Amino acid sequence: MSHERPEIADTVEQWAQARLAALAAEAGEVAAQFYLRAARERAQRPRDEWGRLGVRVRPLRTARAAPGAFAIEWFTRRWVNRTGSRSQTFTNYIRRGTGDRYPRSALASVAQPWELEIADALEQRFAAIRRTARSVSRLRTAFRQHAKLERALAEGRGQCGPSGTTA
Repeated sequence: MSHERPEIADTVEQWAQARLAALAAEAGEVAAQFYLRAARERAQRPRDEWGRLGVRVRPLRTARAAPGAFAIEWFTRRWVNRTGSRSQTFTNYIRRGTGDRYPRSALASVAQPWELEIADALEQRFAAIRRTARSVSRLRTAFRQHAKLERALAEGRGQCGPSGTTA
């Protein structure tokens, strides 16, 4: 194996992590827009119209998650006041389904109409971010698989020559 391949692998990995970090930051900015717009709406509405919808961008920390992976998730909050203690907040995540975008119907079943309008508009941006992040992850995985193939060919069956044939 030539000495450039580990450098290329490091470069691809660094690029993927940097790109995913930038996408997560962008998603965080979009989420912040939701909360700013929601706060303005709540200020103009009676308490019973405030809504319970929220959005969160969080890193994925599962064993299978690649470094830099993140999720953009909509949820609802429910507050429970306990006598003699502080109130508690319970969070229920909304299922996105299989696409890059939450279906409007999934949000409509739990959101105030004004929340739905804000969330639906921002979901277009979130869907593009999710699609781009998935593409970055697929590219990184494809590169790792290719590098593994190159190593196997170099170690097991002879090195791969310039034309793709074994030497």
